[in-house]
Amino acid sequence: MRRLLSGLMAGLVAGGVSLPSPALADSLQPHKAVYSLSLSRLKAGALAGASGTATYQIRDLCTAWSVSQKLDIDIINGDGGSSAIGFQSATLEDKNTHRFVFRTIMSQDGQVTSETSGEATRNRRGEVVVHYTRPQTSSVTLPARTVFPLQQAQALLKAAREKKLHLATDLFDGSVETGSIPTYATLGRLAPQVASLSSPLLKGQEAVPVSIASFGAGTGALLPDSAYSDRLWTNGVEDRLLIDFGDYVLSGTLDSLTSLPAASCH
Repeated sequence: MRRLLSGLMAGLVAGGVSLPSPALADSLQPHKAVYSLSLSRLKAGALAGASGTATYQIRDLCTAWSVSQKLDIDIINGDGGSSAIGFQSATLEDKNTHRFVFRTIMSQDGQVTSETSGEATRNRRGEVVVHYTRPQTSSVTLPARTVFPLQQAQALLKAAREKKLHLATDLFDGSVETGSIPTYATLGRLAPQVASLSSPLLKGQEAVPVSIASFGAGTGALLPDSAYSDRLWTNGVEDRLLIDFGDYVLSGTLDSLTSLPAASCH
């Protein structure tokens, strides 16, 4: 899930991403999804195996979405040694795309290796002004084409409904201190699908296959440094994950899907 790992070209780069309507934003389903991750392919001889779990939870707070994510990966090295890699994230994203609060923590073998936190706001010109509090106090201004994670997911669904095949954006998810991450998405056809897990949340829904390539923040690289694909359902649920970390590729299977209570908004 690009939202978990935090990832759009046709006709959108010059003018920025056309924002989804409030009705589309409200179509996202509050839920908790748990995935099991297994090794799909090894691309480097230094590794012998990898597996893990991922949890994604989204709640509706009336004017904003609260999202928490957790990823745990166990890596087996070629010499028999092992390493545990962890990623945690908590965000609050305004439905009107004006404000984004974030905190992310990366760890290895129980030790924190990086941490980012802060708040991003969109000014009158549409630019995104990010104020970091960790790893150090700093600020950066990002161009108006910058989108937040759920804004990106909604833009993908909007593009799929319009039968577009490609979508490019600069994504800001708070995971790096250098700003936004250029992404390029390839979309399949939005259509009724057979769910990988029997759930009333997926019954009668349509889904679109999505592949997202992410490029190093601010590098202008021609080749992506990571890639991610999944099947995105029209209510925001994701399944059939495939996460390319460079040296290895993990596939993700949706193990459980739980509906979370809707907010009581007045």
